[in-house]
Amino acid sequence: MTILCGTDLSEHAARAVNAAAAIAARAREPLKLVHVIDELGAELTEASADNVLYDGRRRALAELAGAVARRFDVQVEHAVIAGFADEKLVEQALACHARLIVVAALGSKRQLRWLLGSVAERVVQASPVPVLVVRDAASVEEWAAGKRPLRVMVGVEVSRLAKEALVWAAGLRELGRCELHAAQVAPLFEGPAARGLSFAVPVDYLALTRELRAWAGELPGELPGVGATLFSVIPGANRVEQHLAAAGSAWRADLLVVGTHQRAGVARLWQGSVSRGVLHQATGNVVCVPRVRSEAELDDVPSLRRVLVPTDLSPAANRAVPFAYGVASAGGVVQLLHVVTQASGLAAPDAARRLRELLPMQASTRGIATEIEVVLDPDVCAAIVRAATQLGADAICMAATRRPSVDGGVLGATTQEVLRRAGLPMVLVPPIGRIATVRA
Repeated sequence: MTILCGTDLSEHAARAVNAAAAIAARAREPLKLVHVIDELGAELTEASADNVLYDGRRRALAELAGAVARRFDVQVEHAVIAGFADEKLVEQALACHARLIVVAALGSKRQLRWLLGSVAERVVQASPVPVLVVRDAASVEEWAAGKRPLRVMVGVEVSRLAKEALVWAAGLRELGRCELHAAQVAPLFEGPAARGLSFAVPVDYLALTRELRAWAGELPGELPGVGATLFSVIPGANRVEQHLAAAGSAWRADLLVVGTHQRAGVARLWQGSVSRGVLHQATGNVVCVPRVRSEAELDDVPSLRRVLVPTDLSPAANRAVPFAYGVASAGGVVQLLHVVTQASGLAAPDAARRLRELLPMQASTRGIATEIEVVLDPDVCAAIVRAATQLGADAICMAATRRPSVDGGVLGATTQEVLRRAGLPMVLVPPIGRIATVRA
């Protein structure tokens, strides 16, 4: 295994190289430095020895590799390649079976492909291995040298992706002392259907913390009194990335670790991303851990085994229910969700009864199970996104609207906000007489 570091030979990149070298030395693994020349129109190959640009960069990288090898006592390989930096770094990481990609948060120039974000952001979006985005190399170097523990905060929620990020972060304790803090952002109020509440009540943060500990289970390097993990719940209704970035800064975290779904293209622009927001707002180093996908999940044809369908119980919203059963795979689960707000005044038991009345007759014959969920939350979008996470939903099925929203869209404000925040494929059911569409 290898630690791979991309460098544009700038001052910012030099700090990232030092952090990568320190980690490689601590892990006793080789370091590979990669410089990508992305000047448009340059015909550059390994054989282009007479190309002044290529030859100069190759000499500069070789000198850097030698200096790093001597300072950190680590084996260093280096390569200069032509192409787009994000694509080539991911290709090189796959070729050398890298366990970590390290890049600087800032580069030496403005990005020509500004619509897709910085090189660091695009590498995070495409990398199959965790990516460390460096802003403060000194803290990583001091930890790797054994001078002090590394303070690591992990943004978590009760989901498989968050568990993978937490396990990865806990694994750092096998390399050196770490103070690990798992933090979850939770809403200020709740109203579980089981309690039949018709009004909002404060969240029991102690109970949530206990649930978080139980969910985490046994973590790598965790021993009584040594390598213990701190769990906490942060109050916050919206903008999870802002709360995580602020919490990381307040706790003086050396690393802020988050999982990333790696949404692509238009879906990412529509839906937003907590990991992307953390990358932009954090003041320190950030590690983005990609979701580990099984072979079945990598098939060309995805299977929608768990589908969430939120409804406000209006005739228009209820039209999405049969479509949810239509797209769910045989043997799957459809969860019918109603969010009770203080304004609606509908009692939870009444809402659950009305949801059960919406079950299609053919649901059981197709082997599709049904879950009924009623929650009390003043923020409908947040409740839908949270339910999708807890269910492990593969898709959300919602009704669109005939009425334009304030910003000129035709999906309705709630649907657009869920589409932006959920990070999942969505089946959109338009008004009567029109055909349902799917956005991924």
